Amino acid sequence: MKVLLNKYPIGSLPRQKTPGRYIDGVLYKNMKELARVISKDNTILGICSSSTFEVGAGKSVFLQQMGEIWTEMINEMYGLNLEFSMKNIAFKPKDLIEKASKLPKYSFLILDEWEDSHYWSEFAISLRQFFRKCRQLNLFIMVVCPNFFQVPMSYAISRSVFFIDVRYGHGFERGFFSFYNFKAKKDLYIKGKKTQNYRVGKPNFFGTFADGYAVPKAEYLKAKRIDLDEDDKPKVDKKDITIELFNQLYKHFKGRISAKDLAEGFSITERTASVWLAKDKGGLSEDLGRK
Repeated sequence: MKVLLNKYPIGSLPRQKTPGRYIDGVLYKNMKELARVISKDNTILGICSSSTFEVGAGKSVFLQQMGEIWTEMINEMYGLNLEFSMKNIAFKPKDLIEKASKLPKYSFLILDEWEDSHYWSEFAISLRQFFRKCRQLNLFIMVVCPNFFQVPMSYAISRSVFFIDVRYGHGFERGFFSFYNFKAKKDLYIKGKKTQNYRVGKPNFFGTFADGYAVPKAEYLKAKRIDLDEDDKPKVDKKDITIELFNQLYKHFKGRISAKDLAEGFSITERTASVWLAKDKGGLSEDLGRK
């Protein structure tokens, strides 16, 4: 079916033959039902990943389209004037929490997939903190992750309402998805987690989607690149900075302050101070090594 007819006249989207943005009709019907219940102090969580374990399958594009269509649906249903923009897309769990506190009720918020060695630990900790207080925010949140079976069980089974598998078709053709409702995703997770097998579960329906970003493509890719560049930067170790500061102060005030007194100022033991000084000297501290 076609929606957003006025926003997208013919020629405004790739390979467009009629006005509007395409969305699978069954998916639209499910979104409409969620739009009806979100006003009852509900925050809706959906999870999206790819059973082919590949990047580039179209998860971000697909969810942006969902967000744009959801926003129009909510505006019509509740007489609002919400917008869907880059403000509705987060690239880190901490950004999700910050954006969620600022967006108006019924907004659609995407936690986009990111690359980080601490992905799952940060994911679990941040979502646990977030869901302690997010229920009354009345948001529709979609989390994009590399692998559904690595999502913590409480979110994969209990907290999330549905799961969407965005995957390639034959010849790496993009634009295909499978939808699992609450019961279907639970069965998939329980049966498939051990062997990482997506074929053990049966989706409620299959669908397709067309190409086309819902936010300015250049703006989205720039934000994504900045996020990736941040991940590539070496992480600053606060402990190393503290040790370096201790050693620099010891050198600067040597003869006027003892390592023991400096250790008291840093609230560390003499033994720890000795170890820190040894790292700088390549041997045991003269000041503390005699003790």
